[in-house]
Amino acid sequence: MKRTLLILLLLAMAAVGRGQVAIGKWRDCLDYSTVYHVALAGDRVYAAARGGVFCYDTVDNTLTRMAKGAGLSDVGVAAMAYSVADRCLVVAYNNSNIDLIADGRTYNLSDIKRSEIPGDKSIFHIRFANGRAYLATGFGVVVVDLSRHEIKETWYLGAGGTHTPVYDLAFVGDSLYAATGEGLKRLAASERFPSVSDRWEVDRRMDGITLTLLENFGGRLLLGGHTYDPLQLTLYAHTDTGYRAWNRGVINSVHVGGGKVTLTRDRCVVQYNANLECYDSICSYAWGSLSAFDAVTASDGTLWVGHEWEGLMHITADGYNVFRPDGPFSHDNTYRLVPFNYRMMLCPGGHTATYANTYISPNLLTASGGRWSGLDLSNGMLDGCADVVDVAVNPLDTNEMVVALWGCGVASVRDNQVKQLYDETNTAGALVPYTSGSYSRLNTGAVAFDRQGDLWVLNSQSSHALAVRRTDGTWERFSTEAMVSVPEVDKLVWDSITGYKWFLGRNNIIYVHDGKNRMARVNPNNGSKLNTDAVTALVQDQGGSLWLGTNKGIKVIYDGSKAFNNGGAGEMSPVTCNNITIFNGEFYEYLMAYESITAIAVDGANRKWVGTANGGLYLLSANGMDQLEHFTTANSPLFSDRIVALGINERTGEVYVGTDRGLQVYRGTATYAVSNPLSEVYAFPNPVRPDYDGPIAIKGLTRNGLVHITDAAGHTVYSTTAHGGQAIWYGRTHNGEKVASGVYYVFASDEHGDNRSVAKILIVR
Repeated sequence: MKRTLLILLLLAMAAVGRGQVAIGKWRDCLDYSTVYHVALAGDRVYAAARGGVFCYDTVDNTLTRMAKGAGLSDVGVAAMAYSVADRCLVVAYNNSNIDLIADGRTYNLSDIKRSEIPGDKSIFHIRFANGRAYLATGFGVVVVDLSRHEIKETWYLGAGGTHTPVYDLAFVGDSLYAATGEGLKRLAASERFPSVSDRWEVDRRMDGITLTLLENFGGRLLLGGHTYDPLQLTLYAHTDTGYRAWNRGVINSVHVGGGKVTLTRDRCVVQYNANLECYDSICSYAWGSLSAFDAVTASDGTLWVGHEWEGLMHITADGYNVFRPDGPFSHDNTYRLVPFNYRMMLCPGGHTATYANTYISPNLLTASGGRWSGLDLSNGMLDGCADVVDVAVNPLDTNEMVVALWGCGVASVRDNQVKQLYDETNTAGALVPYTSGSYSRLNTGAVAFDRQGDLWVLNSQSSHALAVRRTDGTWERFSTEAMVSVPEVDKLVWDSITGYKWFLGRNNIIYVHDGKNRMARVNPNNGSKLNTDAVTALVQDQGGSLWLGTNKGIKVIYDGSKAFNNGGAGEMSPVTCNNITIFNGEFYEYLMAYESITAIAVDGANRKWVGTANGGLYLLSANGMDQLEHFTTANSPLFSDRIVALGINERTGEVYVGTDRGLQVYRGTATYAVSNPLSEVYAFPNPVRPDYDGPIAIKGLTRNGLVHITDAAGHTVYSTTAHGGQAIWYGRTHNGEKVASGVYYVFASDEHGDNRSVAKILIVR
């Protein structure tokens, strides 16, 4: 009976944390819908998207994601190929880093990336022969020994052994061909000294054509090149009398496989037989055109296609199937991250530094329960619009979300569908577009709801930069000319303490409005000993202070309630923007003075997560005095040291990190606290299995809640306090010894000892 109860308890506890990433770990949230490269590997098919790679297993029908920190060493795939003979996948990145993936292990070759080779180090194509990979690069040929996982040699094929681009290679019969910046070159495959450029023979018959592609098709050399327009590729076939042109057009890829030549071109996938005659042409499927970046014909005659928006597509005589891991359909672009009610909302739009559109399709991506969803745009209400730059959720009606569209106004969304678009035609003059000659754009840069349910909107480049939609549906606008005539503004914070509206944008000025008839300006250098030129981020912490990100570190406004002490007619406010002085072990300095800040987010313990333009991601203590973490591309799976946006899931403590190379998640140790302990305080992971020695998160606690962990006999083995609403235990006693197998009880209360609650943790050694 006891064993049955133990098994039931084990199963119940296992269900609690299913699908969650462990504390201190990373996971990717990449867009896998656009596949640029496809590689066949027997029973597996590899597909490379913008940020990562995924593998589809045709036997067990499973998908495996591969991203930086999870099978890959970098992001941004430039080329990918699989050697069947060596059972090795080679992935080359845009920064010239290289991964060899074989037998479940990844071997990184960063030699080219780290080298001081002048000029172009791009890797264009990967070819295989005799246990080696031959990389065609911007400076020559790099030969990789696949069994020793090392670079064997480098060939410089320019005249006199100088650098010249090698765009592609092909082994045909007893010859090795190279498409170089100096034309088509040929070498006997048996040549002992291929690195000696003078040994290579130049084929003058292709002079005047820039060759970028070579293929071996049944012992015949196929070539692809252009004369003037790189987008218009002409394909040639080697014959007894020379080279015959047999195809021309906008061609994305050419592959030989399954006894056919497969081209992706003109929104079609076309196959050619041994005589280079069209065998089949597929230009559409159920949802539209077959817009493909890559396609390969398998040995069974079926097609594997890297599609522009469907991911990996498998086309057979019976139809087609599509495969891709779940992720946001954002083309790995993140502009702003907004958490609400345990969800994370991603705005994938944006604008340029001069406030022009980036013309990213209008969408709002929402992560909930580990799944991503987007807007249903089928009703056409956002046709002609672009660039969703912000979102807010109505606190009085959480079914309504409002998105800001740079150029089109704001849209009310329900059930993932736009129900109303607000612009100059239906807001009683509250929203007025910026007009210059024939140019007219309604650049709404940010939205925020206050506690009463009023919607506040920033109308950039308008003399009335602030507008509001009241709860009764009426609109009102506020003149801001007393502060600045036509401000370019795109960041808005509703002050939960004073009710003021703080906003900023391109100018080195912070604006504050009480939402009635008072307004003022704040000089970010007032009260600061370190002058800055730009305010780039603004957030309110749990104590009511406003934290500012600038081009030279962080400043804090502690006296925001004094905003109108000099009056309320647009005067310069006495509010001070204070530097935080820290001691670095040798001398005192201003907090992060050498970093340009791009984003700040506050976690459940009131700690500050700070994103930078070039220095990665920081975690600071609540008062900013202590640096708790510093993640970079060198010491973590972080995709890029340029952070664009940050958002924190209040329930899980997951930190969403938007970089310029994709979105990822880091699970932190703090969650938002609750006013009373949850009736079901729970732990994760639970049960704790024998191979796990990491942190155990105890969730659902009050702020600074007290936690005592006891064994079944009631003896206390460990005590701690919560970070925000979450406490951490490592399965050890106060003496650092691992606890034995068994059920342990968690007794949680608030800091006064009231509101006690209980949870159980099963330890299996």
